[in-house]
Amino acid sequence: MEVNYHCDDRNSSDKLCWIAVLTNPGVDISRVQDDVMICHNCERFKNVAERGAGRRTADKLISATIAKLMEQLAQKRENLEIASRELKKNVEELSLLKSITDAIARSDSLEKGLRIMLTGATSGDAFGFNRAAVFLVNEDSGYLEGKCAIGPLNKEEAGSIWNEVSNIPMDQLLAGILNKSESVPCVLESLIESTKIPLKDYDNPFIQSMREGVSRIIDIQDIWYSRLDWSFWPSASKLAVVPLISEGRPLGLVIADNAITQKTITLEMVDALKALANACAPGLENAILRQQLLAQLRELKRVHELLRSNQAYLVQNERLVEIGMLATKVAHELKIPLVTIGGYARRIKSTMGTSKFNKEMVDVIIAEVDRLLNINSEILEFSRRSRLNIRECDLNAVVTDSFNLFKDRFKSSGIRAEKKLQSSKLMVRGDPERLKQVVLNLIENSLEAMTHGGRLIVRTMRQNDYAALEIEDTGVGMDKESMDNLFKLFYTTKEKGSGLGLPVSKKIVDDHGGTINVQSIPGSGTIFSVHLPACPNLDN
Repeated sequence: MEVNYHCDDRNSSDKLCWIAVLTNPGVDISRVQDDVMICHNCERFKNVAERGAGRRTADKLISATIAKLMEQLAQKRENLEIASRELKKNVEELSLLKSITDAIARSDSLEKGLRIMLTGATSGDAFGFNRAAVFLVNEDSGYLEGKCAIGPLNKEEAGSIWNEVSNIPMDQLLAGILNKSESVPCVLESLIESTKIPLKDYDNPFIQSMREGVSRIIDIQDIWYSRLDWSFWPSASKLAVVPLISEGRPLGLVIADNAITQKTITLEMVDALKALANACAPGLENAILRQQLLAQLRELKRVHELLRSNQAYLVQNERLVEIGMLATKVAHELKIPLVTIGGYARRIKSTMGTSKFNKEMVDVIIAEVDRLLNINSEILEFSRRSRLNIRECDLNAVVTDSFNLFKDRFKSSGIRAEKKLQSSKLMVRGDPERLKQVVLNLIENSLEAMTHGGRLIVRTMRQNDYAALEIEDTGVGMDKESMDNLFKLFYTTKEKGSGLGLPVSKKIVDDHGGTINVQSIPGSGTIFSVHLPACPNLDN
């Protein structure tokens, strides 16, 4: 009978069974299978061990001892393999975290930083969620606002997206985000961006998680949670919710789910998402502060551009006592916030580390504050009135440039602003800088009338031989007495108003041979109308 010396294990069939070799000393042992764990599960080994045990107590004891040792060895090997897999996973997560945090540090916008973090959260190699989104705190508006989301709405969309990115290395995906000037939002992101949750809605699970600093898994089917509106996150059943906190300051939160694959969200997955959020939070806070500083700088530039242009247009051939008083008042009003901003910026530069702030940006702020302090001094010294630089210009372009300066202000004030401009160019003969000053003054006046949000519409059109501009708001409106005195120098109904903007605007329009009128109803809103002579042959 031919003896089978080969191992019965399918993966080791090219090696020899060491028990068979021991019973046949003439066989070459250099090819013996030496993994005792394979023998532990081998039927041939078990049969030989049972036959060799015999009846003697010593034989049985040795056999039992060997079996027990092999069992313990098998368990330790299994534990070692589990530990090895966990270690490998941890190394992958740490490597991914480093790539993500490095990419966030290199990003030039908050939007890119958020997209980088969510790309990591939906990475199949480490965190592996199907979809993820981030909400950020807006202390000015009092809301937790949806900002960014990544992921598909359904299985069909998932197949398309995942097939496209499955073979792209993570570093390449992150580089793609960094190098893009802007990203087209997915449907899910559009839903998230329209979602706002009041920060004082203390019963909302998102607000609770953020206030308490506690991560949790939310079962939307639960009776308590089912009463909430989840339309911003279609097809969801369970969500992982993780606060986004930096140095004790709540920035927002991250949500993620597996609505497509229906994979169970485990506590380990939530812990991994929490580790990602904690690693990204400092870099995101830096991006948030940078965005706020840039927005404040743009607003500061806009306000002082408006102020200086108003002041410059009121320069007269001889100094008037009233204008001198106004210059003193404006200088006083500007000095306090400018000194405060300058001191704050210098304090930031001296105390904050490079990992949290871009010092070059702080230098720009300090330099700009110094420049504005110089402007403040110049306001006190009036000279003769400047001349208009008349040329052909497009009123639509003037309006668009002015409108764009207020975009941050519209958003932070809850203003729904829109332009309805004539489709073709609306050419007039005028000074575009002075006309821009008029548009800025009128929009500023409308915003100040809508302290609790509202709607602003800016229109342009051709009306016979005139180019018409209308600025309509849904603010508090004005009574007849206010409208009668509206364009008088220094007249104002505002606590901190100078009574300067609208008289200057009327003077500019008069100098261009045009007219400015106002219609208003108390409690309903106001419409300012400006008519300027249009250039002949407008259609050409």
